[in-house]
Amino acid sequence: MKKIFLLLISGSFVLAAGNTHAQQKPDTLRQQYDALLKGSQQQQDLLATKMYALLKSKNEKDWITASNYFYQLKKNNVSDSIQEAAAKRFPKGIIARNKAVQVVYDEKDPVKKEQLYKAWLKKYPPAKGEKELVGYDYAANAVGTAYADADNVPKALEYADKIQSPFWKGEGWAGTARYLIKHGHYKEAQTLLKKAIDLSWEFRTTRKEEEGARFAGTGYPGYLRMYVQTLYENQEYDTALVYLRRVIEEEKGKPTPATLETLAKVQLAKGDYQSAFKGLSEVAAKGMLNNASKKMLEDAYTKVRGNQGFEQYIDSLKNGLDAETRKELAAQMINEKAADFTLTDLEGKKVTLSALRGKTVVLDFWATWCGPCKASFPAMAKAQSLYRNDPDVVFLFVHTWERGEAHPTEAAGKFIHDNKYPFRVLMDLKDPSTGINKVVDSYGVRGIPTKFVIDKNGNIRFRFTGFSGGDDAAVAEVKAMVELSRQ
Repeated sequence: MKKIFLLLISGSFVLAAGNTHAQQKPDTLRQQYDALLKGSQQQQDLLATKMYALLKSKNEKDWITASNYFYQLKKNNVSDSIQEAAAKRFPKGIIARNKAVQVVYDEKDPVKKEQLYKAWLKKYPPAKGEKELVGYDYAANAVGTAYADADNVPKALEYADKIQSPFWKGEGWAGTARYLIKHGHYKEAQTLLKKAIDLSWEFRTTRKEEEGARFAGTGYPGYLRMYVQTLYENQEYDTALVYLRRVIEEEKGKPTPATLETLAKVQLAKGDYQSAFKGLSEVAAKGMLNNASKKMLEDAYTKVRGNQGFEQYIDSLKNGLDAETRKELAAQMINEKAADFTLTDLEGKKVTLSALRGKTVVLDFWATWCGPCKASFPAMAKAQSLYRNDPDVVFLFVHTWERGEAHPTEAAGKFIHDNKYPFRVLMDLKDPSTGINKVVDSYGVRGIPTKFVIDKNGNIRFRFTGFSGGDDAAVAEVKAMVELSRQ
């Protein structure tokens, strides 16, 4: 819910600025505020003064503006306090409405969720002529996807039709379709995804000047991929190939490993073993095979080359991976001073980065709620094992951005213990006075997983965010970055 709330704040920003300062255009005020935000400490202090002045307004959107800018000034506790005060000052307002809807999101049972949604909607109905309806769309979609996940198709489709914001309809439809696919309702999912594809394409072409068009257009490739999945499941292989060509067009003619894997599934189903063998061999050469795609490649290999020599073939494909990865990464090296820190590990022992001078350090920022972080851990465990006998290479896994856990250290420790990961985990907990996770903030991280490789002199040589999904590729990347940093 926190993410949703911040999105709504951003969406309300221009209106908020315009109501109190009618003599200036909203865009002009926003530019002024943004310039102060990016300026010196003195300018940021001036911005804070202006934001405090906004709190004298009788218009809630000015309070939202103030909360938003205090958040960007890294005064999280001030931002939270403004939200709390605004909810009381404007009991029927945006902030109160967004806080009240949390019970809808928290409820798991779809019937009870629907009851809570209707009660919330009755208490906070949209104002006449209100244009910002995406908050209502989120809530309706939460009910619909809960019904979809409970395998109640009519109710899921009913709520999919309640989405009002044109730019968000595709996302809502796709979200419901995802759960329909999970339960095998491919035809119903197809209908929603086809609408999402067509609408997203409109926003990319004939409607690209409309509000939210850029956002609406970004979902297009993902909707195509999901649609292909439903076509495959319904054995509509020729149509699936048509839409896969559109996916490959989106990828500028250079299909990703995930696209090649999907293409191979369709080709194998059609009996085109040679094409599937070729495409999956490319995936293997990039180190992006997973268990499923490796099995498909083995099936294709058997049809094309027979029953012998498959593992040796896989090894031969990966032979050039390390060298190619090293060559690519050598051009991406940076040289920035790493921010020093002292954090406590799960056993209560303190670790100071500067005390590790002379060693190469791999920092991995993660959280228990972060799916890609956890998906990358098997590869990170393999990478760490390469250096298990090398005292000059240290891996540190920094847990940060905790969400709602009463005892985040215990939660992180339980996850690591349950999965038997041999990681040293440090806790970057929120500062109670500011609400900020100081270490991750000092490294300028905007999304996790984010990893840094720091050389023996305390300089950052590599920074990389996300996880592509291939264990072999991830291990090759970490290995190349460590070795390049040691030169």
